[in-house]
Amino acid sequence: MSSRAIRLWSWVLLIGSLGALPAWAELDRADLNLTRSVSQGDWLRLRLEVLGLKLSYPAYRIHLDLKPEGVVFTFSASSGMAQHLEEAGLGEKEKVLAYHARGIRQQVSELIQEEFPELWPRFSAEEDFRGQFTAPGEEWEDPPRQLGEWRGERLTLGR
Repeated sequence: MSSRAIRLWSWVLLIGSLGALPAWAELDRADLNLTRSVSQGDWLRLRLEVLGLKLSYPAYRIHLDLKPEGVVFTFSASSGMAQHLEEAGLGEKEKVLAYHARGIRQQVSELIQEEFPELWPRFSAEEDFRGQFTAPGEEWEDPPRQLGEWRGERLTLGR
């Protein structure tokens, strides 16, 4: 091996070993103690987003958002779960999707009741909570297909 190649490898090893050293951030504690004003709507949106992540599993993802019509969820089933629901039959599919909608509604209701007491008296799960169940499209580039929709405490199955 030539001396040039040895020097090149030496530099590569030196730079590689420096990359393994821990890096320290310099966050001033005083900056972390500053107060920040956040609107109720922005705080509720953030809490809904975190709740959606908490309720998600590998077989499905839940996205919660605050829209003019109220709290809206999107339940995105994996292709495996969607296939299982199709094979299980219409009655089982309806039972599973309604179970998930009621569970999400319960979690959202508890969040609003516990953390947003001024919103709770006016929150109606029947009017202010709705969502849709989706699954991947048939082909790679197809848009998601709708499995069902939850509105007014009622599930309507998609095509």
